[in-house]
Amino acid sequence: MSGTLLERGRRGEPLADVGVVDVHGHLGRTDFCIPDLTPASLVATMDRLGVASIICSPIRVFGTHVEVGNREVLEAARAFPGRILGYVGLWPADAGEARAEAARYLDRSFVGIKLHNASGFSYMDAGYAEALAAANERRAFLLLHTWGREEELAEVRQLSDAYPDLSIILAHSGSQREEQYVAVARECANVHLDLCLSLTPRGLVDRLVAGAGVEKVLWGSDGLFLGMAHQLGKVLGSRLSEDEKVQILSGNARRLLDRIQR
Repeated sequence: MSGTLLERGRRGEPLADVGVVDVHGHLGRTDFCIPDLTPASLVATMDRLGVASIICSPIRVFGTHVEVGNREVLEAARAFPGRILGYVGLWPADAGEARAEAARYLDRSFVGIKLHNASGFSYMDAGYAEALAAANERRAFLLLHTWGREEELAEVRQLSDAYPDLSIILAHSGSQREEQYVAVARECANVHLDLCLSLTPRGLVDRLVAGAGVEKVLWGSDGLFLGMAHQLGKVLGSRLSEDEKVQILSGNARRLLDRIQR
């Protein structure tokens, strides 16, 4: 394998030797125009680019039938062991049921929880508390949809204090108010920044690393919503060193995965 990561990417070479981990993926039916929503299609894209593993949440995380989506992700993880990992989605109307759903899948090799505030629930809703406590005991991941709103980042600080052993990942970091993302990552030891974003301002990757520290930045693609190659390219094309790029694409996620107590 000769050349820099960017040169290899431009030649279309898969980065299989890097051990890339995608911390932000999706599975399930969506309103987006995506020709092939199957797990096999996702893994074929990963093979073409050299992505080793992806952590997926169910599209149904938005609604009351999230348990159906959790089963779909579990089936995909079983079909592609080690390639597709899972986030369990939760509906917090009943705290006990949410905790039971979380425990059920965290005990089946899922690595964390994915929450989305498009559900209408605050991330501090009491219905999530027991499930988050169970994930905290396991040192699992917590992936949160964010869009830079002040109230979202205030909730992140509260979650960080309440669940210090979670690895909290902020999706779409720098979508707006990028300086606030940097601030919360610097203030909170267990908060990390996810890079997936459809319209990434020039230099955003470099600025997030400079502000928060390279150890706080993780790579996610938002696939199947966004093109995985596009999201990979902004890291390869950044001004970071080769070692820093590998740390973002692989090392940081693997370090956090190794913390999880199965």
